[in-house]
Amino acid sequence: MKNIIIPLLVLTIVFCSCSRSGNNKSKENSQSGPVKKENLNSAGIKEGDHEFTVQYEKPRKIYRIDKEDLNNDGNKEIIVLSSIKDTTNRYSDYYNFDMIEVFALNSDRKSYVKIFVDTADYADSIIYVDLLGNKNKEILISTNSGGNNEIVSRGMFVYEMTSPDKINLLKYFDTGAPRVKDIRNNGKKEILVSDLFYGVMPQNEAIEFVKEIYKLENHNLIISNGEFGEFYDSKLKEALEKYNGTKKKIEMGMQPGNLSYPMYRESAEVIINYYAKDDLKGLKKFWDEEKEILKKNIPDDEFLDLSNFILKALPSSRNA
Repeated sequence: MKNIIIPLLVLTIVFCSCSRSGNNKSKENSQSGPVKKENLNSAGIKEGDHEFTVQYEKPRKIYRIDKEDLNNDGNKEIIVLSSIKDTTNRYSDYYNFDMIEVFALNSDRKSYVKIFVDTADYADSIIYVDLLGNKNKEILISTNSGGNNEIVSRGMFVYEMTSPDKINLLKYFDTGAPRVKDIRNNGKKEILVSDLFYGVMPQNEAIEFVKEIYKLENHNLIISNGEFGEFYDSKLKEALEKYNGTKKKIEMGMQPGNLSYPMYRESAEVIINYYAKDDLKGLKKFWDEEKEILKKNIPDDEFLDLSNFILKALPSSRNA
């Protein structure tokens, strides 16, 4: 889990929050000595009666500045996203920023102060999502390490504002292409993390499935697959239809529609969705009913691979 503050990355940061009084503006104050203007990258934003400016010494650049009321207190926080990129490296286009800083009004509401900073390597995009339906917004940063496969290369940082002056990293997913979904359409959103099942198949035949479903509870993201059986039931219905269709064709001596690992691939998709659902009873029932048919109709190495998966998932099957 990474939550590393690296102040040395920002060589010079100059920020101010100035309240307007008539036509007068307070001048910006620097944290350090004089810095040549041409060596600075700066941007400003206005929120209410406050003017906010942030400056970095080059080569750090400001990617974007957002305003969001993260804790539903009527005051918007200011989120600054920035990056240091080697412009000569054409392979750096897959991400947009690598650091996040959050500024909030201080207790007397007269100026903005920095309450949080974190590195967010390979950050691609950011969204502010109310996961609990309580009008508080969590910060979700999607990452992209630049690989060809989204499941492997896409991850996510998840942050929560737990008090007016504190933000915590709840979870860092380095892979899995996490996405947000309101599974039950009840206003509460879950984070779905995917994985790939390869088995004996090459990479291009790998089966994508939702490995973990996380819900936010008591300031923690908790794996809750077993609570969302209806989500996996729809996946299982589709997988069982494909498996039974292929099995029927093979039993009738017909050529299956998919010649790549017929029955093995379809049965593996059923098995991993039962496993992800945390439905070991359903998994055992499927295996007990189908193992002899699979043993007869798929190559030995494919059957052995499925058997080994079952042995790990269902230790009791060792004595079956």
